[in-house]
Amino acid sequence: MEIEAKSDFLTRYEEQKGAMIWTLSGLIESETPTSEKAAIDELADWLAIWARGLDASDVIVHEQKSVGNFVECRWNQHHPGKPILICCHMDTVHPVGSVEKRPTRTEDDILYGVGASDMKGGITVVQTVLQDLFYQKELPKRPITVLFTSDEEVGSPHSREVIERLARESGLALIMEPATDPETIVTERKGVGIFQMVALGRESHSGSNPEEGVNAIVEMASQIGQITSLSDAKLGTTVNPTVIRGGTTHNVIPGECDITINARARFKSEAERVSKALSEFRATLPDALLFTTGGFIRPPMEHTPIMEQTFATLQKITPFPLKEIAKGGGSDGNFTAALGIPTIDGLGPSGGGAHSDDEHVYIPSLPQRAALLASILCYWPSMP
Repeated sequence: MEIEAKSDFLTRYEEQKGAMIWTLSGLIESETPTSEKAAIDELADWLAIWARGLDASDVIVHEQKSVGNFVECRWNQHHPGKPILICCHMDTVHPVGSVEKRPTRTEDDILYGVGASDMKGGITVVQTVLQDLFYQKELPKRPITVLFTSDEEVGSPHSREVIERLARESGLALIMEPATDPETIVTERKGVGIFQMVALGRESHSGSNPEEGVNAIVEMASQIGQITSLSDAKLGTTVNPTVIRGGTTHNVIPGECDITINARARFKSEAERVSKALSEFRATLPDALLFTTGGFIRPPMEHTPIMEQTFATLQKITPFPLKEIAKGGGSDGNFTAALGIPTIDGLGPSGGGAHSDDEHVYIPSLPQRAALLASILCYWPSMP
């Protein structure tokens, strides 16, 4: 592995920056909110055609009923060694019509556009690198799998099985979520838990016979302090009530109240502690009932020795220095890392304003992240 060869990637992709901007702008124009299956399927079909045009050895469209289809693309699958798995998601949080309201535009080194950083920018980097290596006849003779999913923004409930299956057969997982800045890589993420707690009481007239009722709101109010007490700032665990609903009208003792709880945990042990504690909550008022459902939809991505070794290996082949960071939000990398698969997350271009009207990508980071991805594909040590 030559340092000169690594720096060549950066020069090459700097020359392709205009094409990357064009690709990214086109992907933004293809609006793909998670709820719009037909729109995502159209993009999925286009990506399948793109992969076949690069002589992918296998392209599988995983048809889905309630969300957009997934696309699994494989290159060199008959070559020895474990595959490198690249995970992208096609869905965004922006509803159809957002592009018309907030058209894509560039200002200095910033490209603004709905879904630009999360994660149309990551897809742009993957497409650019694979087609460049293919046309330059430099695609490494190693198995490469690219998975495009459609439900990441809602927790990947449908794609998790596919992600984990492909991860188990892979030696390295690359997650194309946006970077905080061009020199960072995500090596730790909190696990994400979503719980629903329901208190059941008994309705009665609040003026004529309130004593006959069991107030579900009062019951739930007595639980909130215990819920928040499960947080542990030193360990990075947060447990927060986020949505509460109860009651029907002012003159009825409420018979039902429910609360949504969002939990975040750095460690598997903490996720297990919180889950167990919430399942053991019991009603305090006579004749009231309390039920808790839900759990951690994404396990923690812990900063394990495997993660440390993965980052150390990355440092040896990167075309520029990198630093590792932790994030509170989850990604599909939570699934791969929890299986013990070496995982590099936050490989997409840097930007900001994700999920907002101000969503954007830092244009100089497009060739930088492309050079980084190409370096990984070409120079990562062989995996038996």
